[in-house]
Amino acid sequence: MAFSHRLHLAARYALRHLLLSLLIALASAAMVFGLWYPAPYRQLLQVDQIYLLVLAVDVVCGPLLTLILASPKKSRRERWLDFSLVGAIQLAALAYGMHSVWVARPVALVFEVDRLVVVTANEVNRDALPKAPSHLRQLPWSGVLKASTRKAANNSEFMRSIDLGLAGISKAIQPDWWQPWADSLPAMHQRAKPLAELMARKPQAAPALQDAARDAGHAAAELSYLPLVSSKTLDWVALLDAQMNMVGWAPVDGF
Repeated sequence: MAFSHRLHLAARYALRHLLLSLLIALASAAMVFGLWYPAPYRQLLQVDQIYLLVLAVDVVCGPLLTLILASPKKSRRERWLDFSLVGAIQLAALAYGMHSVWVARPVALVFEVDRLVVVTANEVNRDALPKAPSHLRQLPWSGVLKASTRKAANNSEFMRSIDLGLAGISKAIQPDWWQPWADSLPAMHQRAKPLAELMARKPQAAPALQDAARDAGHAAAELSYLPLVSSKTLDWVALLDAQMNMVGWAPVDGF
């Protein structure tokens, strides 16, 4: 009888804790996937599974600890002290997870030579930010800046760009190499290829590309494409309209 009473009390508290944890988890997920990592950036940076795992562990462990600790033999003060400590640990774990995904959030979409590069906050060389164009010096809290990389202005910069390339460092993460997006539109028009060309070259990917074009509200024949890459993935393409706006995307290797 005592065990049954204890189990009933613990289950009641654990259920309340679970519902509260779910509400907090849903709010944090809405912030992460709605503000910091909207499509396609959450797929490109592969944050879905990692963050959902963090949330699942956080949501399960807190109520489970409550189920274990809750006991009618404890005073109300002792129970609330236990719950407060569990809640503090749970919130600390959630805050750590939120901070981890925030510092790695996408902040820039940069056209570099023949591709679009998704740049994250922890990849940007912040020391070079003051040398970027004025409207590109502040990393956004949500959404991405649109920029492109410029050509070397002199021999010294040209040699530096070679050194960066040999070191495997993309100019897309160096704000002192950024220039306004509009300045590279002619180069983007030159480098972008018709989407129909990719569909003909990779017929196995044609259905996915057709679906992506339809979701973007365009006929495939109206669109062009550029490879869309990040530090995590190289096998995506950006679907571009006639003004070189990214209107869609697909998990297809564009190289």
